[in-house]
Order: sequence, then structure tokens, then C-alpha cells
Amino acid sequence: MITRDQAREGLPIAVEGAGLQQDRRMAPAKRCIQLYGWDSRSNVWHGPDELGLAGVRPQRLEQALKSAPGRSWYGPVSCSIPGEPANRFFAVIHGLADCGVAMIYCDESRTGPVELITIVPAAVRPFLRPDFAFELVSFASFLGSVCGNANLAIIEGITTALGETPPSDSLVFSICTGLWESELDYALSRCVEKIAVAMLDWLEKP
Repeated sequence: MITRDQAREGLPIAVEGAGLQQDRRMAPAKRCIQLYGWDSRSNVWHGPDELGLAGVRPQRLEQALKSAPGRSWYGPVSCSIPGEPANRFFAVIHGLADCGVAMIYCDESRTGPVELITIVPAAVRPFLRPDFAFELVSFASFLGSVCGNANLAIIEGITTALGETPPSDSLVFSICTGLWESELDYALSRCVEKIAVAMLDWLEKP
């Protein structure tokens, strides 16, 4: 399995084997969130990485999403790691019929999103639009976040992820645009996880 951090180093793509998929089907059902993503710096697709749910939940962000009028929210998101200075991001989040979409900006950035996130809750996977992967990549291309040969690689990665994961898994697809400083990737990764968990709870609860 290629993790998000390993993807920064340009390691090859790895896909789970059939044996592991069979073990998953036999195992007791549990709430899983699988993260897949594209790194525009190394042109590498990575995942799956299971997001942990045991840590401190982003309660403030969850409450902000639940209190937002309509199905959209925008505002600051702060992320910190013990021993490191806090990093402030800005997020634009939309809840759609079959998924949720978020664009993360550096708080001072005027050059476009540093990361795009799409959340597909397990409950709506059966209703996911047939052209989901193509439409997501088209949207990312429209924003100038991906280009060239990356389009086909991302579409193939999303299609494979939808086929190889159990229907009970919620999915997160991220596209790192390369506009964030690589030495601060840990902060952006934490922000992605924080927003993904908050969005999933928001989307699952009408």
C-alpha cells in the first residue's frame, strides 16, 4: 500500500490483492473510511489509507457544518500538531446529492486550492452518478488543479477504488495540487483528515 507520504517520494502504485478483499468480506462489518489520492508533484496515485476515527473529533467544524444554511459552508480551519506551530487554512465545502466536495486554500493564498477533497459516504454509494469520476476530474481540470496525462490516471484510480472496496466503506478522494510547501505536508494531511471526518458525519446525518 502506498501512503500519502510515500507518494511524495514517487513510489509506484500498489493495489490490494484479492485475498485481502476476501478477508474483508468475511470480517465483521465496521465503519471504515478509505482515503485515495493524487499527488501532482510526483504524479502518483496512492491509497487506500484507512482514516482513524479514534482521535479527537473535529467537533467545532462538525457543528459549523450542521449550522450552515443550505448545503454549503466556507470558513477558516486551523490544524496543529504537538510541538509545531498551528497552520490556518480556508475551506469551501458543498454537500451534493451523492457526495461532498471541499476545496482547501492556504489562508493567505490567492493562487487556487492546495487540495480538493471529495467524500462518498457508504450509504450513497449505490446512488453515485455513473460519470462521477469523469465529472470530478473535469471539475479539477476546470480549476487548473490537474492537467495532461493526470486526468486519465485519476479517473482510473477512482474507478478502481470504487470496484475494489466493500460497499460498506466510505471513500475519500483527494487531489493535491502542489501549491503547498512540501515541508509542511504534515499540516495539510492533518487538515484533509479533519475536514473529511467532519464532512462524512455531516453528509450522513440529514
